[in-house]
Parts: sequence; C-alpha cells; structure tokens
Amino acid sequence: MIWQRFFRPSSPTTLASLRSPRKGHWLLGLACATVFLLLTSALLVRNQMVKTITPKKVEKPKVVHEPIIRPEYLPAPLIPTNSTGNRYAFATWLSSTEGANSDSLDDDIYFVATRLLVWQVLHDPLTKSSGIDMVVMVGPDVSETHRERLRKDGAIVRPMELVHGLDDAWIVPKFSRWSTVMGKLRAWEMEEYSRVVLLDGDMILQSPLDDIFDDPGVQLMRTKPDVGRMPDEPELPDEYVLGTYMEIGGVRHSWPPKEWEHNPRYFNAGFFVLKPDRKMFEYFLGLLDLNSRFDPTYPEQNLLNYAFRWDGAMPWKEIDDIWNIRFATEKDLDGGVVSIHGKWWHPRSGGNQLRDLMLSKRWQMHGYYMGREGL
Repeated sequence: MIWQRFFRPSSPTTLASLRSPRKGHWLLGLACATVFLLLTSALLVRNQMVKTITPKKVEKPKVVHEPIIRPEYLPAPLIPTNSTGNRYAFATWLSSTEGANSDSLDDDIYFVATRLLVWQVLHDPLTKSSGIDMVVMVGPDVSETHRERLRKDGAIVRPMELVHGLDDAWIVPKFSRWSTVMGKLRAWEMEEYSRVVLLDGDMILQSPLDDIFDDPGVQLMRTKPDVGRMPDEPELPDEYVLGTYMEIGGVRHSWPPKEWEHNPRYFNAGFFVLKPDRKMFEYFLGLLDLNSRFDPTYPEQNLLNYAFRWDGAMPWKEIDDIWNIRFATEKDLDGGVVSIHGKWWHPRSGGNQLRDLMLSKRWQMHGYYMGREGL
C-alpha cells in the first residue's frame, strides 16, 4: 500500500547507524547549530525592531543669553577715594520692629542683628575695620536702653526722624514692618562723610569691608543733563555716587555669578555705597509726593531703583560681586565673598556651612561681651 511505502519501519541497518556514537554526535551538533542560528536570527530581528521604534535623542537648543547693555557714565574729575580729607563710614538703620517698648536686649531680633553687625565691624578680629566709623541711625521708637547699649558697643548712635513726604499716603509697603524704612534715606544727610556704605542689619561678614572704598564703582559721577527727568520732579544734584551690584536671581547661581544669573538693572537696597548730599535727600522727598512714580511694595528700594535707574540721569554703577551677596551658598563662602545678606536666625540658603557660620558669629559676639562686661 502507498502509506506503507512512506512509513515503513526503519530497517535494522538504519537504526544501528543512528545508534552509532559518531553519527549521534553529528546529529547533536547539527541540532545545536540549528538552535543557535534560530536564536541569533531572533535577536537580530528584535534589535532591528528596537532600533526602529526607539526615538532619536533630541538635543536641547543652546540657550543664548542676550548681553546686558550698560549705561554710559559721565565721570567727575577723579579724586582718589583714599586722598587726604576723605572720611568714611559704615551705617545701618534701626527701628523698633519687634519688642517695642521693651528694654530687653534680646526681644527684638533686629536689634540683636544690629549689635552683631556693629561687633563684626568694630571688634571681631577677622572682620573689623581699620578706624572707620560705624553709625547706627535710630528711629524715634528705639528705646534709650537700646541706644545706650549700642554706644557701649562702640557705635555712633545717630537719632533720626522718620522720612515722609507731604502727600505720601499712597506708599503702602508689602509688610507693615517696612513702614519706617524710608528712614534709610537720612544717610544722605550725613555730609561730614565723603562716602558711606549703607548696610541692612542682617549682614554676616567673612572679612573686612574697608577696601570697598577703592572699588571703581564708588567713584564720583556727574549727573547727565536733561536725561530722563520728568517736569514735575525736583531738581537733581550735579554729581552723585551710587555703587552696588545687580540683584542675584536665587540660590542656583555660580561663583562668581554669571551675568544672566542676575536680575539686570535692579539692585537690592540692603548694600550700597553713597555720597551724602542734602540736595539728593531733597530730591528723594519730592519723589514721595508723586503718586505711583515708583512701586511702593519695596518702598526705599524701589524709590532708589527709580532715582538711579540705568536709563535716567544718575545711573547706578556696579561694584565687584566679591563685596556682598544674597541667597548665599557654600560656593560663595569658599569663593571668598566678603559679606552675606541673610538672617542668621532664619537662613534661607547655603546649607550647614552657612548656618554654622551665622550662628557662630552670633554666639562669638555674646561671648565677647560676656567676657568684657559680664553681660
């Protein structure tokens, strides 16, 4: 039958040949090779499929930062800041923002911060200045006990009235504790000094600030005639000094900060160098009566940014970033920044290194006065 022709039993000779060791090894090798080829083919097909469906890596476009266009300046005749007759000061403003009407030396954290600044400038061996005055401008609400303590600490205490215009009800700050900060403008009345570094009280120093008076950014400038002055504004002084640095954008910055990491054309009023001038102070008073001439959210800061704007008649000038920084990081400390604008009782950045520096300064001051006076 036909089926018997195709499916007849193997002959004894065939079975014997299959049982031969040599033939068995050959068949086993053939089977392994076949399996290997099948697996290799499957892997090649799979890899080809993966390559087909894997999206190409998209390169991020390079960010191109526009260069900051700085203003032109009109330098006044160069008078070296270290020449005979120049007198310098560090100054800060203090009003009783917390612990009002209290004679305690620890209730008002800003009073403690001011004492810490005074101690760093006058007594700390690592940061003290060489014979430069430390002036504390105090508002009417600062108690006599606090004033006397500052005098004992070595500060020149200068009582100041608050600063108001004739029609300044429109100036409403972001926080009520900033309601007296226009008092800082009184620094322009201190005409016995040729330069003043005006600092907020919440400053921590790493080294002395004395050499800032030699920074090119604090040289005398001439006011540009007929540039940017509105008809309803007071007359401008003929010359001025406003040296500071661009506001840093936040904690994510390099050291020294890259140009695009700043808030260009805007500065923080917690650290700058000025030339006292009564006429400049009168100009500020006139601005207070011009409703909405500047944003009052940050009162004195935005007034100064308006008065010394880069497209105006008295553009502020940059000083080296080395002198001060906000949002400090450990890189800034290691890079040698001279001073840090930050609250030692509530550090917002910088990690353990910055926190430890701030707290150590506060308690070094405490130990200094304990040893000196038993306080």
